[in-house]
Amino acid sequence: MNMKLKKYIAPLAMIIIAGLLIGFFISQSKFDGSTTESRELRLKEISSLGTVTTIDQEITIDGYIISGYTAKNDQHGLAVFAPTGNGYYEFQTNVTGPKDKLVFTIVTINKISYSLFWANKANLDYADITYTIDNKTEKTIKLDAQNNKIIYLEAPSNDFSVEYNFVDVNGMRYE
Repeated sequence: MNMKLKKYIAPLAMIIIAGLLIGFFISQSKFDGSTTESRELRLKEISSLGTVTTIDQEITIDGYIISGYTAKNDQHGLAVFAPTGNGYYEFQTNVTGPKDKLVFTIVTINKISYSLFWANKANLDYADITYTIDNKTEKTIKLDAQNNKIIYLEAPSNDFSVEYNFVDVNGMRYE
């Protein structure tokens, strides 16, 4: 009996080890950022977002993915995923706010600062964005906001303020 048992132990051990390794790599791939679902799983890990987080809109800026998401706890926000190579992305940062407020943040992507704006509202028409630099108000920029777009602009300087609002197709203004 000992010889028969020893004959099967080595192959059985190898199968168990292979199974554990495969399971480990499958569980790691859930968080590789290569799919919308894997980015949602990563956002769900952030405890303050609640148990259900859904990515509603995404854009790409110079290889980085910007995800607009809603969370079960009446929050919404923008998350930035940086490329790590081979089609994978890692969570870099996010900003979250109440669902009735506009979301704004500044992110640096490949040494360039961008202003990101998102309203997460239905039936949007456009956004008005006005920068003030060195106490001088710049010309207002009007950008298409249809289809719940995440809007981004290269930041005009390192020191500025910004006023922005979104307008829906009925003329309702969100500030």
